[in-house]
Amino acid sequence: MNNLKTKNTTYSASFTTATGGLFLREISALLPLLVSPDHKELLANEIRENRVLQINAQSTRNKVVNEINKRLSFAFPDFLDVFEFSPKPEKALLLFYLALKSEQLLYDFHFDVTIPAWKGSNRVFDPFKYNMKMDEIGNKDYSVREWAESTRKQILKIYKRMLKEAGFLKEDILIKPVFREGFFYPFIQNKELWFLEACFLSQTEREKVIIDHKG
Repeated sequence: MNNLKTKNTTYSASFTTATGGLFLREISALLPLLVSPDHKELLANEIRENRVLQINAQSTRNKVVNEINKRLSFAFPDFLDVFEFSPKPEKALLLFYLALKSEQLLYDFHFDVTIPAWKGSNRVFDPFKYNMKMDEIGNKDYSVREWAESTRKQILKIYKRMLKEAGFLKEDILIKPVFREGFFYPFIQNKELWFLEACFLSQTEREKVIIDHKG
């Protein structure tokens, strides 16, 4: 599948759809279909036949596949090849990258609330601060301002779940995710250096990774 977009810049709550989260189980199950030249036809068949997703409702399967396709449209070239040969914790981090890149709200959450909390003395997931961020965005964006309270709660629930799935959160405490040496090389090669900071690497750590990649 080709890299079609650089980054989403509109706000949406669509990432809370269907089963939500990073879709690690679902993308892993769909991987042979996703890497096929006939992926569109194969995915359409899967929505109808439910051979690998094992999701009862066809409407939910359709939502899951649509959301996965949307996120993958922001992937760098060979993303799925990197994903296929990565250990499970890194697979989750790769999917977290897609979530941040495909959803402006999640990107803003992460860089404007989560990373400052990580750099601070109190590394706690604080729902109040994320609600404040939504209020701030809502002052400029009518669609965000009109979100129901139930939508806002679901957004926080899914973002928190993503943090846990990707290894950023234990209980309610922020932690640095686990990754191998060389994990960031594809991101450096594809000029996605912002994701190094997203993974809680300090400037010194980021510079070292970049130097090691060049070496």
